[in-house]
Amino acid sequence: MLIGVLIAVVTGVFIAAMGPVNAVLTGRVGSWSAVTLVHLIGLLVATAGLLFFDSRGKALPGGADLRYLLWPGVIVLAGVFVWVLRSGYVSGVPAFGFFGGALGVLVVIGTVGAIGRLGVLGALTVIVSSQLLAASLIDQFGWFGQHAIPLNPLRVLGLALMLAGVVLVLRS
Repeated sequence: MLIGVLIAVVTGVFIAAMGPVNAVLTGRVGSWSAVTLVHLIGLLVATAGLLFFDSRGKALPGGADLRYLLWPGVIVLAGVFVWVLRSGYVSGVPAFGFFGGALGVLVVIGTVGAIGRLGVLGALTVIVSSQLLAASLIDQFGWFGQHAIPLNPLRVLGLALMLAGVVLVLRS
């Protein structure tokens, strides 16, 4: 169960970070361009995972495999991404602004892994709670280019009640 909780916590943190990361990219290039870039990067990360890992997450041994037919597509996608970077279209976007797609892939993998270990209710309870805790830190410190919004006693009380709910859900 501990591994499931850790996976769920990391997944929640990634979800909390994904929103402001994508917001920074969107602020520089617009919504549709940001959506395209986020999904392009996510596709590159997911395809790399497919090339190097089996269905259980174990590293694939070397040798001929039909997965190697994906390499030309990966090279084309990477070339398009490099062209976008070099075109100046995304100038001014901080480096972290390009991690939204990779975070999205990790969120999907983490959610599935947590559900397999904790069940749907247990996994989503931990994921959402850790997402909100991480969001409170992002707000508190103004990370990822966000305006700082300090915690106040009511917010802290709300987070504490939420954590009590997590304990009740996981103990039942």
